[in-house]
Amino acid sequence: MLLKKSLMAACAMALVTSPALAGKDDDTFVWATSTEMDTPDLYYGNQREALISAYAQCDSLIHRDPQTNEYQPLLATSWEWVDDTTLEMKLREGVTFHDGTAFDAEDVAYTLNHVAAPDSDMKIRVIVDWIDNVEVVDPTTVRIHAKKPTPAAFEYLSGTSPIYPSGHYDSAPEVPGADGTTRRDWGAVNPVCTGPYMLTDYQAGQSLTLEINPDYFTDGPKGTPSIGKIVYRTIKDTETQIAELVTGGVDWIWGVPPENAEMLGSMDNLTVVAAPTMRMSFLSLDAAGRTGDTPMTDIRVRQAIAHAIDRDAIAQNLVGEGAEVQESLCVPVQFGCETDVTQYPYDPERARELLAEAGYENGLSVPFYAYRDRPFSEAVLNYLREVGINGDLQFLQWRALRPLIAEDKTELVHLTFGSNGMLDASASTGYYFQFGPDDYARDEEVRDWLAAAEATMDEAERRDLYSKALKKIADEAYAIPLFVYGRTYAFNSDLDYPVTPDEMAHFYLAQWK
Repeated sequence: MLLKKSLMAACAMALVTSPALAGKDDDTFVWATSTEMDTPDLYYGNQREALISAYAQCDSLIHRDPQTNEYQPLLATSWEWVDDTTLEMKLREGVTFHDGTAFDAEDVAYTLNHVAAPDSDMKIRVIVDWIDNVEVVDPTTVRIHAKKPTPAAFEYLSGTSPIYPSGHYDSAPEVPGADGTTRRDWGAVNPVCTGPYMLTDYQAGQSLTLEINPDYFTDGPKGTPSIGKIVYRTIKDTETQIAELVTGGVDWIWGVPPENAEMLGSMDNLTVVAAPTMRMSFLSLDAAGRTGDTPMTDIRVRQAIAHAIDRDAIAQNLVGEGAEVQESLCVPVQFGCETDVTQYPYDPERARELLAEAGYENGLSVPFYAYRDRPFSEAVLNYLREVGINGDLQFLQWRALRPLIAEDKTELVHLTFGSNGMLDASASTGYYFQFGPDDYARDEEVRDWLAAAEATMDEAERRDLYSKALKKIADEAYAIPLFVYGRTYAFNSDLDYPVTPDEMAHFYLAQWK
């Protein structure tokens, strides 16, 4: 718990050390989280901070209104399905990229064909794997040819698929690959986009600066940008974030601990708001034995882990307002998210019984990997230790943890995922259980149900397929859903900023009062 004395000390330090950049008087909006942003190109990183920056800096073909969830024309002005696998889109004219080049169909084809290529190393493959190729019909028309019917296509084309100019990745440097060869580091190229704000500075792991695009088109769904400069800063320590917010060095933070929310809300210069999100927190267990001989291949051990954790206590007492227990490996607002699945209520005695049945009556030890919100991971670990599961916490930055997951080295890992804000179970359940690098279950039946759900336009059939997959995932305890995040935001009271339930910060809509 943050003590008043330590907060006062942090505030004093912030007054001495924080740059006087934030606030209405300087027309500079500064936001901060604890995350070290690996790359501002969201195709090559899945950090929420990169996605937030991309929404302000970049445009996609389609925009989904964050309040109504209605799809609206953005870089594409209209579209139609020519057949079940061909989507024709008419493009907006008169748009320029931040480097001054004109936007046209060649840019759409270049970007989407690049990231959809099997060797593109694009991180969130579900966004692009449905694309076979993109064809230029004429300068203002493209046809996206899908590999199969893709009911979630509009989700994939809205927000999470920014368009870059032709040849954008030509300058990507070559770096050593894991096998001794070289590879192109596509994520090292800073994005050039058409959006409301332009990237003017990026310091890896430290900061990112966006400045208003004076030539942004005026009739789009994102509106006309208002604030002159948006700066992202990495501030690792929560106390320092709060101190800088109080003293004016920062204008916006999120994830405010429950014990601090009331205090900040009492301050005249701050606004504090809580909202639900789409970010799920869960444990991934190596049921398939990808790491070798591991206790996680025994369903009784996996079920014991599920029963050992008081998810309600963590959600309500630690994560805070807006959080709720997660019932299934998806988020309820997503299409196809079946929550009527096997539940594992908090029952430490049953957990011990299951461990004994599995031959671990004296307990077991296992590496426990995590990367985000350390207090939440430590709370989970404490519950596991109470029933005899001793987790050796390996708390890493995401860029260090990600290769371990892909290389079959994480038998028990605490993950979070925001589905990139996409309202379809293909972006959550589909991402983790289709034999990709993150799939530690490797269940062929589950994989096939999910693949079929992503290949039919029949909504009833899709719901049934997702239901089957999610029920089996729960029955087998392939992964343990913990909670869906709530987020408490605290920000400068001079800011007119719309809080939305998608765990996105739509800063392009913000303005000073």
